[in-house]
Amino acid sequence: MILNVIIKMVMKMKKMISVVSAVFILLLSIFVIDYNTTGYIKNAFFTPVEDEVQTVKILATGDIMYHLPLYIKNFDETTGKYDFSTYYEKMKEYIDASDIVVGNFESTINPNRKISGHPMFNSPPESVEYLKDIGFDILSTANNHCLDTSIEGVETTIDAIESVGLKNFGTYRDNNRELLIVEENEIKIGFLSYSEIFNGLDYNIAEDKINNISPMNRDLISGDIDNLKAQGVDFIVVYPHWGVEYSTSPSEFQREMNDYFLSLGADVVLGSHPHVLQPVEYREINGNNKFSIYSMGNSISNQRKPWMKNRGVEFGAFVELTVEKNITKGTTVLAAVDVKPTYVNRYRDEKGLFKYEVVALNDLMETGKHRDEIDDSTKKFVDENYQWVMDVLNNKEAK
Repeated sequence: MILNVIIKMVMKMKKMISVVSAVFILLLSIFVIDYNTTGYIKNAFFTPVEDEVQTVKILATGDIMYHLPLYIKNFDETTGKYDFSTYYEKMKEYIDASDIVVGNFESTINPNRKISGHPMFNSPPESVEYLKDIGFDILSTANNHCLDTSIEGVETTIDAIESVGLKNFGTYRDNNRELLIVEENEIKIGFLSYSEIFNGLDYNIAEDKINNISPMNRDLISGDIDNLKAQGVDFIVVYPHWGVEYSTSPSEFQREMNDYFLSLGADVVLGSHPHVLQPVEYREINGNNKFSIYSMGNSISNQRKPWMKNRGVEFGAFVELTVEKNITKGTTVLAAVDVKPTYVNRYRDEKGLFKYEVVALNDLMETGKHRDEIDDSTKKFVDENYQWVMDVLNNKEAK
C-alpha cells in the first residue's frame, strides 16, 4: 500500500515537471523567436514602446510698419481698398512651412480716425486682412505706437485683428488681461508682449483701462508668467518692444530684462523697436535651451538709408523656432533655431509706382533663387551689406 502511494506521488511530480518544462520552453521560444545572426534580439517578449513626440514650428518677424508710401498710391477704385499684396509673397514658402506665424504690428486700426503713417500710425483694415491671407496667425500689439489713436484705438485694433481671424497679444480689451495661449500639435505655447515706452501717451489712461496695455514692469511680467504656468503652458515666447532706435547693440536695460525674462521661465525672447538688427544669444539654463534676439529689425517699412542716414534699416529677420514635446515624458524643449535675415526690396512696377517686398537675404545672393529679379544697384547693395548683417547678428564688430 505504501509503495503504491509513493509510486503515484512520483508520477504526479513527473507530470508537473513536464508541464513546467513545456511552459518554460514555450516562453523561451517566444522570447528568442526573432533572435538574429548578429546576436541581438529584434523582437523581444517585451517590446519597448517608443516615446510619442510632437513638434511645432514658429516663424517670427519684427516691426511691421505701414508708412504711407507703402500703400497710399495703391488704392483700388473698384474694391475701395488699398493693395498690400506684394509684401510677403517671396516669404510665402517659409510661411507655409510653419505652424504659427507671428509679427509685431506697429500701427493701429481705428476707423474713427484718418489714415496716417508717421509720426502717428493708423492703417486701413485691409492691412491685417492681407497678413491673414498670406499666412500670419498672431500679432504682437504692445509697442510705442499702440496708443497712437488713443485707448479707443487699442480696442478697435483688436476688433480689426480678430475680425479677420487673427489673434493678438500684448494689448487687451479690459483689465482682466486674458493672456494668449495657442495649442498646436498638443503643445501649449504662451505669448507675452511688453513695451518699454508708449511715446508719452500712457499717462492719461483711465484707471479702469491701465491693464489694457503692457508696460515693461517687473511685477506685471512676473505675474503674467506665473499665470501662464498655472494654465499649464509648455513653452513661453516673449516679444519685448525695447532698446534704442537705430542702434545695433542692445542697451543695458535690454540685457537686464532679457536675463529677467529667462530667469522667470521664458524660453524665447524676440525683440523689436530699434528698426535695425541686434545680436542673437543662445543659452542653457537648468538643462533647457534658451534663445534671444535683441532686435529682429524692420520686417516691412519705408525706412531707407538715403533719407534715414542709419545703416541697416532695410534689413530684418524671420526667426524659425522648432519646439519639440515628448508627450510620453511630458517634457518640452527648443529643438532648433534658424535665423533668416531679410531685405525690404523697393522697386517700381510697370506703372512707375513703388512696390515693396520682403525677401530672404540668402535668396538675393549670388546663387539665390531671386537674384535675377533685382537690379544691379540692389545686387551691389545687398552684396556689400551681407557680411555686416551677419556680423551684427553674431555680435561681432560691425564694419
